[in-house]
Amino acid sequence: MSYPPSPLAEHLPTLLWDVHPSTINPQAMYRTIIERVIERGSKDDWICMLAYYGRDVVQQVIKTEPYMSDAAIAVVCQLFNLQKENLLCYQRKQLMPEVLFNY
Repeated sequence: MSYPPSPLAEHLPTLLWDVHPSTINPQAMYRTIIERVIERGSKDDWICMLAYYGRDVVQQVIKTEPYMSDAAIAVVCQLFNLQKENLLCYQRKQLMPEVLFNY
């Protein structure tokens, strides 16, 4: 089943390389899409993501995302005026020994 095109359509095949393009559903896959844009997206990807999902939805995903790189945490905190201590991903990192992150 194919889904209607969204403003994100041209960006999704690159961001969702592991999903067949005809099965991409931007509404159902919003968490995955937002996570991929945050971690790997271009400026244009960010603009399309925010236009499509809205700032509130993106911010809610950011706050509850279980993993983000340190670089992504820094970017989202700056763009959304958030404290890293309020992000689930940062809280989880604080619970893990540093050995797990220093391969």
